[in-house]
Amino acid sequence: MNDKTKAVVIYCIVCTVLFIILFTVLSYSIRMPGIMSAFIAAAVYCVVVIGGIFLILYIFKGFGVSSEPPGKGLKPLLGLLTSMGTPVIVTNGDGKITWSNLAFQNVLPVPFKKDQTISQFCNLSVRSLLKEENADGVICELNGNYYRVYGCQSTNGQITSVWIDISGEKQLVERLENERIIIASVIVDMADNFLSGLHDNYAQASAAVSRLLYDWAADNRGFINEYETGKYVMIINAEHLESLRRSSFAILDEVKKITFGEDAIPMTISVGIADSNKDLSAKYGLAKEAMQFALQRGGDQVVIKNDVGKAEFFGGTSKHDPQLTSLNARRLITQALPLLKKAGSVLIMGHKNADFDCLAACIGIAKICLLYGKKPVIVVKRNKNIEKPYDMLKESPDYKDLFYDFDRDSFDMIESDSLLFIVDVNNPFIFEYPKLTEQVSKIIIIDHHRRASSDMPFDPEITYIEPSASSASEIVSQMIEQIAPAGIITPDEANLLLAGMQLDTNNFTRDCGAGTYAAAQYLRREGADSSVSTEYFNLDRDDFMTELKIESTMRQVKDGFYICTGSDQVPITEPATAARVAETIMRIKGVHASFAVCRLKTPNGPDPLYTVSARSDGTVNVQVILERLGGGGHHSNAGAQLSNGKTVPLLDKPTEDLNMRTVVLLLEAAINGGKITLE
Repeated sequence: MNDKTKAVVIYCIVCTVLFIILFTVLSYSIRMPGIMSAFIAAAVYCVVVIGGIFLILYIFKGFGVSSEPPGKGLKPLLGLLTSMGTPVIVTNGDGKITWSNLAFQNVLPVPFKKDQTISQFCNLSVRSLLKEENADGVICELNGNYYRVYGCQSTNGQITSVWIDISGEKQLVERLENERIIIASVIVDMADNFLSGLHDNYAQASAAVSRLLYDWAADNRGFINEYETGKYVMIINAEHLESLRRSSFAILDEVKKITFGEDAIPMTISVGIADSNKDLSAKYGLAKEAMQFALQRGGDQVVIKNDVGKAEFFGGTSKHDPQLTSLNARRLITQALPLLKKAGSVLIMGHKNADFDCLAACIGIAKICLLYGKKPVIVVKRNKNIEKPYDMLKESPDYKDLFYDFDRDSFDMIESDSLLFIVDVNNPFIFEYPKLTEQVSKIIIIDHHRRASSDMPFDPEITYIEPSASSASEIVSQMIEQIAPAGIITPDEANLLLAGMQLDTNNFTRDCGAGTYAAAQYLRREGADSSVSTEYFNLDRDDFMTELKIESTMRQVKDGFYICTGSDQVPITEPATAARVAETIMRIKGVHASFAVCRLKTPNGPDPLYTVSARSDGTVNVQVILERLGGGGHHSNAGAQLSNGKTVPLLDKPTEDLNMRTVVLLLEAAINGGKITLE
């Protein structure tokens, strides 16, 4: 039933109702015979109905509604569509072309035949045109041109689509994108140290790097300027940034070909790039932030950050030589002391499953706080790995009341001016008590692990991350040496700090530089005894046998890469077990990188928790490998933990139904640099 018929029926019904009412009124209010009343009412009814029907037909005719067959009524419209310069086609629901105008036929590379589908000419599904989310059209490429396609469906199922040529618009958008300004901040790594006269021929090497950077900018049709010795700002267009991405920033390797000194020390640079649509001032700030991030990850790399904070990393595969870097402990102390003196209360926090380095660094910071009359709270949970020094400190008069009791204490001491030190960790995911960062406004981070992520849910007052330092204990020891007179720390404190350095350097066989030995020498002067600190690492028989079983599973996954695995049925109690296994495997000739995967005992629930520990001989950057599993660490010392629900960069989705087999598959994919799909 069409609209015209509906209008006539409704009008007749209304007239009938009015007729009944009129007849009733005339019968009771006017004294005349019943036959006469009926005759008058019927006459009025017929006049009104007939007149109304003619009026309705006239009105609908005025709106163009015709009783002509549809084909005949569409002839003028088809004539218009045929003569249009805009391509128009009609297809059935399967995409077969049933009709097209001349404009569409002219844009086709070859004339189309009857019953050919639109998908044979371009990647377009006509059904997609009918979706609500595509109301603004679908972009489609056809014969080198770009079109925005709009579609609608008729009652007989035919789909009519109109193709609007947007090639000129797209070219303009692409041109604007290609000419978008990209700002980069470039710094010659360790420039401040060498310019102080450590190497006479450093200036010559630096000049060579400068010439290389100017040529690099010119090759990319950009501009670079040295605004301070060893520091540059560069401007290029976005189209050249894509080519640099594809080359993985070969400039990093070119710079390392420039060496200086008798030992042919390679030069390196760090680059921070802002891939942003913001104004120039915001772009420059983002570039500086990205460059600082590159330095905190060890330098010799490029970090690209965009407007949403996502970071891309290139380079960073060479080992940062710790002998070439000053820890700037005096500068750190100068910045931290004013905050410490003004703080109403002080808290010190490390990472989950604290080890000797974490505990020792916390104690070192606590010692500095006590020197300035501040009684801190140490947020470190006791575990089997540190139970011996932990229990010793709990009995010490200086520290017995400083440790936070996770079962009984609360953070009532937190005030608006409270200060939180976070040591030996910069990844919020493994903070000992992550919620603490939400309650404290002033935070200082002191760590030696490379930044694993640019995401930080808070803005620290000071972020001191020195990847070239062997350990957090080394950094804190140099801080104490800067401000404390001789004899201020006890032999027990010195032994603990020395043990922290021994742990992270594998008894001074890895990642040691001049600063490491200088810190160890200071601790020895303060009463540290290596024979005493070494006793902290002695194992009981059960732990020794557990490690032997895990080591016996060693297998090679690629040349120089070995994996050891624990058992799902026999979980270990501490991540340190996996770390010791990885250290042991590195003693084998021909091993460049070792990985130990173990399941951890989880008293708080049945969900599995796996720890991965990695070590290398310096030729492999295991930190980059374990970053793909959401972990981090050092160039030659890294770790990660996996549990159900954790988002792993390798998968780009939360993990689920984890077991030893799936964790090992993920690790192998991370080692080989690929992605996998878990069943």
